[in-house]
Amino acid sequence: MSTGNPYNAGYNQGPTTYPSEPPGYQQHAGAKVYGSTPVVTITHPPTNWLCPAIFSCLFCFWPLGLAAIYYAWEANQRVERHDLRGAEQSASCAKTLTLTSVFIGVVTVGAILALYFTGVLTVQQKINHLP
Repeated sequence: MSTGNPYNAGYNQGPTTYPSEPPGYQQHAGAKVYGSTPVVTITHPPTNWLCPAIFSCLFCFWPLGLAAIYYAWEANQRVERHDLRGAEQSASCAKTLTLTSVFIGVVTVGAILALYFTGVLTVQQKINHLP
């Protein structure tokens, strides 16, 4: 009997270490390596705010709506160029401008309706003061 490795049952196993990568292996461009295991992060393009931006331009506060349309368009262009970080920033700006435009539009319509229903602003008063 052999006095070497007590767990070797009489046959030669060879080395148990393996190469870290198979031949011809190419790591994914978005992969991050933690230890010896690559982790691929899948990123999705940001939400498209172009339609809400157009509606906010037409029906709410148009100056902010125009700026929101520009940033939403820019976000779409950046997605086509695979600049997802820039696209996320542009989409975030488009979202902020769109929601601000809608807020200003709702507050303005609410203020006009409040003035109308309290009697401060009436159509009849406007007609009587026409030259």
